[in-house]
Amino acid sequence: MINKYIKCILLFYGVMNFLAATAQDSAAPAVDTRYIGNWNGTWVEGMSSGNATLSITENGGQFAFTALPAFGRDPAAINKIKGTAGQLSFHVIGADGRVMRFELMPLSEFKKLKGKAHYDGLHMEVELFRTP
Repeated sequence: MINKYIKCILLFYGVMNFLAATAQDSAAPAVDTRYIGNWNGTWVEGMSSGNATLSITENGGQFAFTALPAFGRDPAAINKIKGTAGQLSFHVIGADGRVMRFELMPLSEFKKLKGKAHYDGLHMEVELFRTP
């Protein structure tokens, strides 16, 4: 009888630990609230360049390019966003279905984001400024 009781307790704690670990894995990573807002700036890749806009909300965000036909003209939803005090990273899927990866660093007390984006062999510089 005691062995059954111990087995039930161990099973209960095992299930509880599993549920706790699963809940932690499924929770979206928090984004530093200083990134929330609208950003506007430029992208440069070799001799090509254009404008870029980024909008980050508590629930996600959107990114858009001008002058990059392969990516598309319409804003695309941000995926896998992670934002700490030292770096903002996210993925965006272009109109052609390919993924663009961003790695941006905050500068000037979170008034500027500067870094790189990688898209199908392109490595572009991105510089964005907070807009009101």
